[in-house]
Amino acid sequence: MLSLAQPHTNQSEPFARLQALYQMAVELSALRSLETVLATALRHCLELTGSQFGFIGLNAANGKALDVVAIQGFHPSRPFYEHHRLIPLRPNIFARVVLENRPVRSEDATTDPTGVGQPQGHPPVGTFLGVPLRIRDTPMGMIGVANRPDVYQDEHEQLLLTYAAQVAIVIRNAQLYEELTATNEALEQKVAWRTEQLEQARDDLAQKAVQLQRLLSETVNVQELERQRIAQDMHDGTNQLLIGAMLELKSARQRLDRAELARADESLESVQNILRQVEAEIKRMIYDLRPPTLDALGLAPAIRRLAEQFEGFTGVPCRVAVFGEPVRLPAKVEIAVFRLLQESLHNVSVHAAAADVEVVLAFAPQTLKLTVMDDGRGFDMAGIYQNSNDHLGLIGMKERAESLGGRVTIQSQPTQGTRVELVVPVTNE
Repeated sequence: MLSLAQPHTNQSEPFARLQALYQMAVELSALRSLETVLATALRHCLELTGSQFGFIGLNAANGKALDVVAIQGFHPSRPFYEHHRLIPLRPNIFARVVLENRPVRSEDATTDPTGVGQPQGHPPVGTFLGVPLRIRDTPMGMIGVANRPDVYQDEHEQLLLTYAAQVAIVIRNAQLYEELTATNEALEQKVAWRTEQLEQARDDLAQKAVQLQRLLSETVNVQELERQRIAQDMHDGTNQLLIGAMLELKSARQRLDRAELARADESLESVQNILRQVEAEIKRMIYDLRPPTLDALGLAPAIRRLAEQFEGFTGVPCRVAVFGEPVRLPAKVEIAVFRLLQESLHNVSVHAAAADVEVVLAFAPQTLKLTVMDDGRGFDMAGIYQNSNDHLGLIGMKERAESLGGRVTIQSQPTQGTRVELVVPVTNE
């Protein structure tokens, strides 16, 4: 690197200055890293002025101090640097460069009237020259060089001031480049994160679509099985009873024809008993399809009735507790809550091997909460989520709750029982 610390004898001094400044500017402009720009620029400044020590300070964000971002000719320890890197912007030999936006020179900084002393461990500063770094005539910081063997002359000040104009532009460009790079990296991270979210959402939707398709298929199968069961019940129960009633009526007619009144009365009484059985069977099938208690009396009585039936069928005690003031809810809400309880109790009877079941129905102004707890064998929730195809009943419960704007939470652990909680909003529909 061509130095202008001393005049050159083999070429004119103005040409040497221009050539040196041009070479320095070319080298500096090719850099992008702010750290490299600062180090290179400061090295050039020391070479231009024949200085032993130098620093570059940039205005701090609060506008009250200079942040020393580069030092050469002195290698401070990290604690020293962190403690003294900020130079307050108040009138002194260094800060005047920025505050007054002009070059400042001193033949001896230690005796300068505007000097404020130096921290212990800092190399002594003798001769000093500082020039502002300007963007559109506004100072953004300064370059300071010190400890030239001879005093700084006008030519050194002019050289440093001219070069500082180029340095300021390159520093600002490097800052903008690093800001742009940081913004791009942040944007890329945000895009990657968002893309990952979208991919996860897409996978979740795809999985949900598959589950819903299976649930729909299972629902259709359940409907067909229910129809088949009803038909079978009618054939095996009601139909057989009606055939029996018709045979008894035929027998009664024949006995009347033979004037066997007592025996005819026996046949008619048998017909009456059979018809009562038919009536009970029809009521049972109607209750299975839609419990009349639910429509007539509301959710709380229907749940109590269902718990009684469960206890009678399984022999497992099923206690019901109702909190709050029971109110009538929209029909779709009541039947959904009732069906969810049916599904929960069915799961208990088939899978739980429980000795005790508790059902809690809580009415609140804004929500309705149904909780079903058993002390059965429980299950591994992680396994349920990994193999949801075998647990469409649980998926159906969640879908039914979501269709009402509510949610179902299921808590269970092996040997620790199971807790199913449904929460749905209460509306005035």
